[in-house]
Amino acid sequence: MTGEEHLVSVITPAYNALPCIRRCVSSVLHQSPGAGRVEMIVVDDGSTDGTAAELDRLAARHPHLLRVVHQENSGGPSAPRNRGLELARGRYVFFLDADDYLGPEALQRLTAAAETHGSDVVLGRMKDVGRRVPRSMFRANQPDADLFTSRIYWALSVQKLFRRQLLERLGLRFDPGLRVGEDQPFTALAYLRARRVSVVADYDCYYLVRRPDGQHLTLTNKTGPTLDTLERVCALLREELPPGPRRDRLLTRHFTVELKAAFQFLAREEEPGVLEREFARIRRLVADHAEDGFWPRLSPVQRLRCHLAHHGILEELLPLAEAAEDHMPFGIRVARGRALAHYPHRLSVPSRAPAACFDVTDHLALTHHVSRFSFSGTRLLLAGRARLDHAEHAGKKTVAVFLRRRGEDAEERHAHLSLDGDAFEADVDLGAGGRLGGPGEGEGPMADGFWDLYLRVAVGELVRTVRLGNRRDPEAGTCPAARVTGDGAAGLRAARLYATRPFDNLSLRLDGSPAGLRDTLRLEVDALDWNGPLLRVRGSTNLVGAPPRTVALRVASRRTRHDLPLTLEADGRFTAQLPADTLAPGEWRVALHLAAGCDRPLPARPLLGTARWRSGVVRRYAKPLDSDTLILRVDRVRLTRAVLRGLPLRRPARRRRPAGAGTV
Repeated sequence: MTGEEHLVSVITPAYNALPCIRRCVSSVLHQSPGAGRVEMIVVDDGSTDGTAAELDRLAARHPHLLRVVHQENSGGPSAPRNRGLELARGRYVFFLDADDYLGPEALQRLTAAAETHGSDVVLGRMKDVGRRVPRSMFRANQPDADLFTSRIYWALSVQKLFRRQLLERLGLRFDPGLRVGEDQPFTALAYLRARRVSVVADYDCYYLVRRPDGQHLTLTNKTGPTLDTLERVCALLREELPPGPRRDRLLTRHFTVELKAAFQFLAREEEPGVLEREFARIRRLVADHAEDGFWPRLSPVQRLRCHLAHHGILEELLPLAEAAEDHMPFGIRVARGRALAHYPHRLSVPSRAPAACFDVTDHLALTHHVSRFSFSGTRLLLAGRARLDHAEHAGKKTVAVFLRRRGEDAEERHAHLSLDGDAFEADVDLGAGGRLGGPGEGEGPMADGFWDLYLRVAVGELVRTVRLGNRRDPEAGTCPAARVTGDGAAGLRAARLYATRPFDNLSLRLDGSPAGLRDTLRLEVDALDWNGPLLRVRGSTNLVGAPPRTVALRVASRRTRHDLPLTLEADGRFTAQLPADTLAPGEWRVALHLAAGCDRPLPARPLLGTARWRSGVVRRYAKPLDSDTLILRVDRVRLTRAVLRGLPLRRPARRRRPAGAGTV
């Protein structure tokens, strides 16, 4: 078999990987593209724990799959990967670390995406096995992911599928001089030069494993190696892209992630000489990008760190190096609807740094959560907490909870709200009341359709609005929750509160159609029993707040039907009575009937027996048929059948008709 027949070359650097290497190789052996379509090249980088012998044993068992190369230790994965690239003969290359493993269909799905869309790079969804994995770029499949508007650039690790022709055309190799993050310049250039990048997000392709011994080179905490990679990839972006929004968007990733890590490592340096040297490198890096436009994208505290670094104020920088990203060592004021952060704060210790003022409006977190939500009749009730962090003292605070209808009109229905500090309780009447937002405010029922829940907090002129519900207590309420309620216009409709996907916010659907009512109505029968010919029914539903004469107990045969009164309690429980002696002979189906044209058959109860009575000289009976729903057969007792069944022929004692049992 020639190398040209390989679809994928899987390249794996291995160093002291004995606890994991067997699983890693097995995951490639069981890939679905089929025998001979995949080759695996494992480069043993001078292992000392028996990995080399285990690899040789596996290669002897699977010569059609596995090729093992041994070399002296190079100190990192770059040299082994480069050696694997020299030997690879597949149309595509996939880099798999020895600690990790693939899902059984990973290579089939990744190569199918590349072949279908003509992609040069394909990302497969990653699954964490004790280690954090990137997620934001895997929300949906992307046949053609744009580098500057999608989130793919935030996934710069090399565990992806690459078209080998692209790598050879660019002469792409890993730099052995980079001790950490060596895959970032490699992947960044592949992204920038690729004809197309695709994302497979509907399958767990790559399992990222935390080793039992915790020895991962990527976990090395050193300032110098981190800055080596950061300087290299920033220089690459300056070479590949002109100044402007596209370059700013990619630089944001590195000044948010890698530079933050460099600040943290810097604060842990113990040798004064090393501290000064690496701080000088950070100052040069910040100065090189002083004119770029990505600075407002950084968190306020990261922007302040860079401000202090730019001006050489190390003693003020170090205490902020490991501060949380939502830390605000500023005085915040609101002006013209924007939040401005001033450093130094007028109450703080005097600073040697030049005064700075940052617009932090987009970085102020609207902290919120829902502690309780439920239906009560036609009302939707919510409770929770809301605050605009760091701006609570910048002006008067107001809070609003409202629903916004999807569509061109974007109608809003505001809840009646009560506040106690940060706590709120909201009450929205789905039938009537409330307040319509926008021009022409007034009262009226909410229209059918989809309504999304929102929270709005204003501090002075600063207003922030967010979707509501994705942060809620585990026991806040049942979701989805469905009710049939009054529609505010003497009718009924379905109300369904549900969580959206993938963001898990709360939304409400109102639907007054018969199909919507049928799909939403829930019905249980708690008791069925006879009192003579009178069938007594007790049950429960999710039907609440129904207007008069919109609900009945319906009995129907092929030729006729009757609607009987039904007593509906506020909690959805109901009672009804069905006088079987008023029904003509035949089969009668019993259902809960809604005036909107929706019938829901009553479930049968297995212990319901047969009722018998005399109508004049005729003996009659009613009995349930063998069915999942309640169907009554009403007929006269025939003498021959009664004798054969041993039924008593004596005239039964007359029974007084129960009160309220009228003729249908």
